[in-house]
Amino acid sequence: MTVLVDWAKGALRISSGPFIVVMLLIGVALLVVRPRWGRRWVIGFAIAFWFCSTPLGSRLLAFPLARGFQPIDDRREAEGVGAIVVLGGGSFEVTAGPVRLGYPTAETALRIAEGVRVFRLLGSQPLMVASGGNPRTGQSVPEGDVIAAGIAQLEVPSDRVLVDARSLTTREQAIAVTQLLRARGIRRFVLVTSPTHMLRAVLVFRAHGADVVPSAAPFGSIGMAGTRFFMPNGESLRLSDVSLYDYASTAYYWAHGWFRPVPGADTR
Repeated sequence: MTVLVDWAKGALRISSGPFIVVMLLIGVALLVVRPRWGRRWVIGFAIAFWFCSTPLGSRLLAFPLARGFQPIDDRREAEGVGAIVVLGGGSFEVTAGPVRLGYPTAETALRIAEGVRVFRLLGSQPLMVASGGNPRTGQSVPEGDVIAAGIAQLEVPSDRVLVDARSLTTREQAIAVTQLLRARGIRRFVLVTSPTHMLRAVLVFRAHGADVVPSAAPFGSIGMAGTRFFMPNGESLRLSDVSLYDYASTAYYWAHGWFRPVPGADTR
């Protein structure tokens, strides 16, 4: 089952090769059976793919999820927080014999950078939590360790960093991280993740009694901001991918009732 979920997460995305091939094969089949519908299918898919590959299209897809979430720019917004929690957004792994090296995806790297920015804004006082288990079957370097390494590279002292290396989902992170910090007397903390993921993360963390202050990571690197709104590019396609994934995941969490307060959780 885990292998199937991993495959679906990678294959059922607009940018994935298998998805594109399947959509084109459907178009070819329709052209043979019903040419008019086949032409409509191919043209419609081409327009949708172009739209999702542009800054305009990807931002329009992301906006409803990201609405209302901004990066913290004044330390008074985070008054009383005891920690900054950075949620993983994926990582890769390369191997050379017995040596394995994990490194972050662009999405995770943006979250790391935002977490460290907030850490410095708050006077380098709060703890930082790097949260994430092994994102893919067969990977041995947890995302939490990858995030912690990125935080260390940005010169955050190791004694200020805690690692949750087991959580595989946002819900598991909400459970593990709130327990980890509550054991240290911390209930209020800054939550750092991508804009499209923030709504789901905030709702599920609050359901488990956390008092979270959201600080959204950037949509993309600075180079994306200079791209014309109608020019397709890989970073815009990536944003469309994660937006559609987060729509589906948010609906899944809502359907399972995971946004409702958990009995016994302190939600005051």
